[in-house]
Amino acid sequence: MPDKEGWYVARTHAREEGQVEAILSQRGVAVYLPRVAGRKKNRLGQRVLEPLFPNYLFARLAVPSQAWLAARSAPGVKYFLGTAGVPAAVPDALIEEIRARVEVQRRRGWQPGLNAGDRVVITAGPFAGLEAVFDGLLSPAGRSRVFIKMLTRLVPVEVEADLLRRVG
Repeated sequence: MPDKEGWYVARTHAREEGQVEAILSQRGVAVYLPRVAGRKKNRLGQRVLEPLFPNYLFARLAVPSQAWLAARSAPGVKYFLGTAGVPAAVPDALIEEIRARVEVQRRRGWQPGLNAGDRVVITAGPFAGLEAVFDGLLSPAGRSRVFIKMLTRLVPVEVEADLLRRVG
């Protein structure tokens, strides 16, 4: 008897997320591959959609089941995240949160409204309250590089763009 359906994370071969998404869909597996506008542009000047989590996608299925067998044996799938060969389910609430954030990012676009050299303050996390200098975005997920003054030099630190606020 199959367990209750849930979301599982599949690790794919490099740059094969789209192919795996198509294959799993053809095999009747519900798939979610979050994509956001990347830095690259197409010939029309539009931002190209890139996977939010390169080399990963989410599959909704029951373990064990026929869908599970079809998914784990699909070309391009390396493995499913878990421990000791048992895949770990991801809470539905997390998938909904990712969907909501992707939608916000799609509406907002790639840029967080900051330019290289802007003075910012980090609003949360281990560096909360520190002033920094914005360097640029590193990924479609919103990872950014800022420089924080530590002792006598500037040190690069990666933080979420959402945690930065322009100073002045």
